[in-house]
Amino acid sequence: MSKALELKLRPGVGTLSCMSLLSVVYREQGRYEEAQHFCETALDTMREDLGDDHCAMLNAKCELGRILMDRGLLPEAEKLISEMLRIKRLKRSVAHENAFSFINALAVVRTKQSEYADANDLFLEALNGRKHTLGENHPQTLETLNDLGVLRREQKKYEEAESMLRRALDGRQLKLGKDHPACFESMHELAIMYKEQTRYDESEKLLLEAVEGRRLKLGDTHPHTLESWNNLIELYEAWGKPEQAKQWRAQLHQTEAVDE
Repeated sequence: MSKALELKLRPGVGTLSCMSLLSVVYREQGRYEEAQHFCETALDTMREDLGDDHCAMLNAKCELGRILMDRGLLPEAEKLISEMLRIKRLKRSVAHENAFSFINALAVVRTKQSEYADANDLFLEALNGRKHTLGENHPQTLETLNDLGVLRREQKKYEEAESMLRRALDGRQLKLGKDHPACFESMHELAIMYKEQTRYDESEKLLLEAVEGRRLKLGDTHPHTLESWNNLIELYEAWGKPEQAKQWRAQLHQTEAVDE
């Protein structure tokens, strides 16, 4: 696919969108550096041919913001996504469903930055907007519900967090299938909450399913798989089960050695 793209001397909007889509694929595979390189390459061409306020340009910049967020570069991600959302608001296109993706992405960044009040307002805007334009059970609406549940967990509002994360998990399993990566994301986030509450049995059940599901769907070395794997080890350590922690840590080290 990338070779075919390179043959085009002057990419059109369709080709540029395809390049941006490829960066999404790399990001979902956990190949963040490659995703960033491809997205920035597309943006350089878009800037010259389409201008800074073209819809494809805004979407590509928001995608770059997500990549930066996944890489842990939160100030850079926040600056980029905030600027894209500001332009969307000036263009009075916030009601468009794509704009809610910008709002949700910014809310996730603000959550990671512990700016909970701002994150809350943004999530509620995204959730209400997605419900209105897409429906309560649309995968994007469920994404926002899941992310808002994570915010509530970070705020230690565990009853609300559990309700939201459970609804997101049930909805995702119904709409996407039980083996979809989004379902394992909701399992993981719910398991983290149970671990914080010392509800270790419930946390273990979900983390085991999340680890095995992510290994199968994403691969052993995907960042999301490793995230669940490390949290499972931490769970066993907090639970006072050193043998289980040792077993899973040994498997993890073996996987990392093979990857090297």
